[in-house]
Amino acid sequence: MGEVLDLTSLRSQLFSQVEKERKKIKKRIALASFCIGEDASSLLYISIQKKLAQKLGVEYKLYSFSSGVSFAKIAKLLASLNKDSTVGGIIIHRPLPKKKWEAGIFSLISPYKDIEGITPYNLGRTMLGTPLFIPPTVLSILRILEELKIDLYGKDVVLVGFSPHIGKPLSVLLLDKLATLSITHIATYKRKKLPFYLRRADIVISSVGKPRFLKEEWIKRGAVVIDVGISSLKGRICGDVDTENVKRKVSFITPVPGGVGSLTPLYLFLNLFKAYRMREDEFSAEAGKQ
Repeated sequence: MGEVLDLTSLRSQLFSQVEKERKKIKKRIALASFCIGEDASSLLYISIQKKLAQKLGVEYKLYSFSSGVSFAKIAKLLASLNKDSTVGGIIIHRPLPKKKWEAGIFSLISPYKDIEGITPYNLGRTMLGTPLFIPPTVLSILRILEELKIDLYGKDVVLVGFSPHIGKPLSVLLLDKLATLSITHIATYKRKKLPFYLRRADIVISSVGKPRFLKEEWIKRGAVVIDVGISSLKGRICGDVDTENVKRKVSFITPVPGGVGSLTPLYLFLNLFKAYRMREDEFSAEAGKQ
């Protein structure tokens, strides 16, 4: 039987690192968080982030809007927050009420406050191999692979899902490590080809948000499975993977809850403190020239 990873020790290490980075910043610092509509998963993430912000002495500025808010109103507020020196980072909770808004809204965030790594500038740098900010969930996945001491060189990796904040940037970073990558999605599933890809995968990383979607018979024996999805089934939180059955044949599998999602907020705040220090260094350099 495979091991369901216990990430308690890693979470503790990361929290200590986050606390250490916070202590380096002596000034007031705020995180601006946008929530448009009332998506259940977004509200859960906000609750977790607010609690962590309180522990770290970070002001959590939540801007909540109905799904009928205008693009112009969001744009005006983002412009103001980009100029606010106390705001170290800006995050936008998805889904947005209109899919076509995503590129426009993300492009309005200052690249140096984009702690989710979703602006065109930061995604472009990731494509070129020089990322400024890597999305927190992607950092969590890479850290788990690192903890497992997995050499990605030539490994068959299958991504299930290719969102702009997980699958797409993760695919580039895995390719940079010379993994052999397959990206699967809804069309792969509808064409009934998803099991074909999964059965040969050394590593499966799923982020589709469909409860217990990935079945035991689709997974290769001895594979590593990283379950990023989170959803509710009969009142219980679960992931994309049918964990109880899949764990019998894999080498490692991440739990839900208590897996990737438990590390992501910590990396969000590490990115926040990194963003703040970068701006402080920039201001110090400018002052030194005067």
